[in-house]
Amino acid sequence: MLMCLNLQESAIFIADTHYNEKNQILESFLIDIKSGKIKTSQLILMGDIFDFLTFQTKYFIKKNKGVIELINELALSIEITYLEGNHDYNIQKIFPNIRIYTRAQQPIDAKYKDKTIQIAHGDLYVGKVYDIYCSIIRNRILLSFINLIDRKDKLASKIYYSLMKKSICHKIKDFKSLIGIKINNYSSDIVIEGHYHQGDQIEYENRFYINIPSLLCSNEYVLIKEGFIKTKYEKNDKNVKKDK
Repeated sequence: MLMCLNLQESAIFIADTHYNEKNQILESFLIDIKSGKIKTSQLILMGDIFDFLTFQTKYFIKKNKGVIELINELALSIEITYLEGNHDYNIQKIFPNIRIYTRAQQPIDAKYKDKTIQIAHGDLYVGKVYDIYCSIIRNRILLSFINLIDRKDKLASKIYYSLMKKSICHKIKDFKSLIGIKINNYSSDIVIEGHYHQGDQIEYENRFYINIPSLLCSNEYVLIKEGFIKTKYEKNDKNVKKDK
């Protein structure tokens, strides 16, 4: 049985940082938490934190080694919850001290004051074809086999640099209607998702919807401070090493 997440004041939600050697805002943000510049005791990672990461593909573990170690170090002093996205999955063995929720376990239940909340990465309730696709790409045997035959990491590196070229930051036209199609699949007072990179907060007839902004796209995250407050992050470029 899955636990209910009790959200605290100063809890931080970050989403869709798509970390790679080009997009490094995640590393700067985590270093600022470690140093105490950003203060929190509870960090919720909303998925697509890495541009790609899975335990079965060793190339990506090596590429993301520094940030993986940083997250694991932070998990020794603060509570970290990680909702797997469509770019990062099968990751429990990478983060042994973090509460990981797979796509199949989402949405997760949470509470804040007197409000019931459900939290998901955001790619739920979009159709059976997509569900089948998600099952295929998460298949551990398939991923392990691909890793085994990928000599000299040619395929993995091609995926890595192909993803790096993608443009992921854009506004979605009529986003309220898009979410309105699926909002009643949830049963809570408040619904929190990432995935869409919009950062909108929308009131429906019987739900309040919060889309966590992409930290990469808008330099924003959500802080709980007497409510869910969208907060600007001032990146410190000195935090990020240039010689990776």
